[in-house]
Amino acid sequence: MRRKILLATIILSAVLMNIRSSFAQDIHFTQTTMIPLVLNPALTGTEGDQRAFLNYKNQWRGLSANGAAFNTAFFSVDGAFMKKRWERAHVGVGITGFKDVAGDLKMGTTQINLSLAGVVHINANNTLSGGLQGGYVQKSVSVAAMQWESQYNPSIGGFDPNILSNDVSALPPTRYGDFSLGLAWGYASEASSLGANDQLRANFGFSAQNVNTPKQNYTDITNDQLYAKFVVHGNALIGVPQSDLAIVPSMAYFIQGPSSQLNVGTMIRMTIKEKSKYTGVYKGTAVSFGAHYRLKDAIAPMVLLEHSNYSFGLSYDVNVSGLTAATRGKGGIEISLKYVNPNPFHSAPRLLDDED
Repeated sequence: MRRKILLATIILSAVLMNIRSSFAQDIHFTQTTMIPLVLNPALTGTEGDQRAFLNYKNQWRGLSANGAAFNTAFFSVDGAFMKKRWERAHVGVGITGFKDVAGDLKMGTTQINLSLAGVVHINANNTLSGGLQGGYVQKSVSVAAMQWESQYNPSIGGFDPNILSNDVSALPPTRYGDFSLGLAWGYASEASSLGANDQLRANFGFSAQNVNTPKQNYTDITNDQLYAKFVVHGNALIGVPQSDLAIVPSMAYFIQGPSSQLNVGTMIRMTIKEKSKYTGVYKGTAVSFGAHYRLKDAIAPMVLLEHSNYSFGLSYDVNVSGLTAATRGKGGIEISLKYVNPNPFHSAPRLLDDED
């Protein structure tokens, strides 16, 4: 038992002495198409008039000694303004927030961001947007769950929580401002009929995040600095002519300090027309099945259900890396909910009339 406590002491000391490896990286989600404002502030206000997302991820429960999982809860709300006043441009405004709690030590991150974007309608099919994002971040660690060698009690042959540790008694939260910027391009062709899939939609973008590389003076042991993060992302909806099927590929590539991550995936989308017997208006329903792959880490089967203004996504990460030995392949579940107004099934996503 004493050996186990000594090993735990070494591990926990490494956590404190190496905050960079624990705190210098940002949160991540598998369903990258359901977190547009995490990818790029330039995507603010680029879909519908109002839009909202709720996301939750529970990850790597098997890595924690007491079963405490890595939990991330996220929300975003954004909208488009000045559409009626400006013929070929509008403004996007949004707010995002998340709470992340990781592992036995409850390493927590709380962040609130405000986003602002300018969206220019180049022609009937293309848009170009640029965005800025600024936020406030607080990070913390609970010392209550830490176990030290000085708390070994030979009379009971193990760890004794009644023995006070002389190592770390308190770790005050660290707070800082965080800023990001980005550019994005969008394309939307005209669907030949209401709710049809014989169309093409695509977007591609680049963002630079944590551009101020804020310092995270979490303890007096280290003077840590958050790495800047660079994101390249894109997705498309490629309709199969004269059918209700479409192929929906997506990718997101992240670089942050010495770390990088590539997410790629493809979904098969089937549209179901559903006409209201009272109004005669097509509400529209679509079901998508597919999978995403996080390079050298995990495969995530995914299903997405869209009905009228709402979308519901469900995915599950299955580890395929060396981490499998600890997680037994159980990466974690991810849930997402989206609302967009007006109903995207009502009309084809034309940006301007042909005569404009």
